[in-house]
Amino acid sequence: MIITNRKYFTNRWLLIAIFVAILIVPSGTNAYGDDYANRLYTPTFITKIAGINLIVDCWNHRIIYSRDIELPIKDWKTLDDDIAGPHSIASNGTIFVAEDTGRNRLFVYTLTPKGFKKTQIIDGIEGRPHRTVYDSATKKFYVLTSTTQNMFVLTVQNGKVIVDQKVHLEFLEEAYVRSFSIINGKMYFVSGPSKISVVDYINGDFTVEKQYSVPEEYSLMNDIKKLGDYYYISIYPEKIIRLKDLSNFNSVENIYSKLGFSGTPYFINYFDGRFFIPEIDSNSGIKSFKIKDNEIIDVKTLNDSGPPDDYVKKRLSELAT
Repeated sequence: MIITNRKYFTNRWLLIAIFVAILIVPSGTNAYGDDYANRLYTPTFITKIAGINLIVDCWNHRIIYSRDIELPIKDWKTLDDDIAGPHSIASNGTIFVAEDTGRNRLFVYTLTPKGFKKTQIIDGIEGRPHRTVYDSATKKFYVLTSTTQNMFVLTVQNGKVIVDQKVHLEFLEEAYVRSFSIINGKMYFVSGPSKISVVDYINGDFTVEKQYSVPEEYSLMNDIKKLGDYYYISIYPEKIIRLKDLSNFNSVENIYSKLGFSGTPYFINYFDGRFFIPEIDSNSGIKSFKIKDNEIIDVKTLNDSGPPDDYVKKRLSELAT
């Protein structure tokens, strides 16, 4: 029997095409592939050290790196993927310190000609180590714990990182504090008990020099940086503002939409002539921009991974945060 019905042939070949597609495409494949490693999930920090770009991919429990910041995430190399909810990484150029936040530890890595090598695990950093900064002025690492308000001061002695000092920051009044920044030789803590505290840290006493009251709507701060004439402050959830005078929050400019965020802006950093701010929670990606005459220009998005999928949600549950 010869079938001449054109509709029959069209439908038959359509069914064959669908069947072949089902065989070829793995179940669950999405725009980022079928692995959490192909995308970001709540990246909290991006930096560049010794010519290497590093991303702290917090809820994917890893730190990744690449010399080319434009590479898709799937092509970045892994520094460590057994690190529980890290938030930042800091370095003196050869030694790198990052928080193993979910397990109350610090990991120390050394950059060698063959790549990164984990050289130390520092236990006993109780209270969720949450922000690590290296200060070239004192040649020390500073690590802030978010729930116990302690500052751990670390130095490098004969290639080994040593905890020199542990200071309880009473001025934070047992508030949950995510971050601090060094601005013009002072530490700025955000935002503590609804206050930004400016602290003299050089001599190790951590003496409060000034405090600024913060309105309740801005109190859940993530980070602060001074860029040009403005202080830029990222805030949970889904806020980023700037102002020239920390004593006048009535002058706040909301720049969230101008920078194109759809998640919550987190830690702020500067390198390669640009500012970088990762976004977390509802959307994972990285925003980048320049400032000219105090105006925000040339806004770009790097590796926008969108909302979380089932793969990264499963990865989140594998380690403590």
